[in-house]
Amino acid sequence: MSDRGGRSRAALTLVAALAIVGACRLPRESPPSRYWMLTPLDVDVSAGAHAERTLGVGPTELPSYLDRAGVVTRSGARLDVAPYDLWGQPLAETVTQVLGTNLERLLPGTTVELFPWKVATRDLDRRLAIQVERFEADADGAVHLDASWDLRSGAAAQVLSSGRASIRETVPEGGGAEPVVAAMSRALAQLSREIASQMAAK
Repeated sequence: MSDRGGRSRAALTLVAALAIVGACRLPRESPPSRYWMLTPLDVDVSAGAHAERTLGVGPTELPSYLDRAGVVTRSGARLDVAPYDLWGQPLAETVTQVLGTNLERLLPGTTVELFPWKVATRDLDRRLAIQVERFEADADGAVHLDASWDLRSGAAAQVLSSGRASIRETVPEGGGAEPVVAAMSRALAQLSREIASQMAAK
């Protein structure tokens, strides 16, 4: 009777141990994905202005390392791609849309067409192409945006003007992806202001 009881207790102990091991091997639930969009300037300074010119914005060229679904950050030479903080659409499309909206608001009388345009090139008064060399948060606690642009007439290939900008926007500590995306939107707003200032002078 005693041997049988001992064997039963040993069997129960073995079953319990196997259950614990099995539970440890169960896959853990992944955190939910979060989707982000850059945002344009929230002040419509051109409200009520009569449309006088049409500006084609795009294409926007980004470095291939930014062509990712996840938000990219940098630490020196190392790039980190967030597994759960994802862009709501391709980053190049978002940058083009936000730039277009910002310029429409900063340049009264301007109607923006986004690349690929729905109108013929000859129907555009100006075309703006943007080349982004860098656009991510670094370990120094800031978003860096390095970009250049070319402004051309609608039908001609000749460059009317061009420019470059190197912009730094501080990112508050400890906030995850949200303050990074907000700083990227501010950097893009600053780029838009620099482009708008050059266009207004022409």
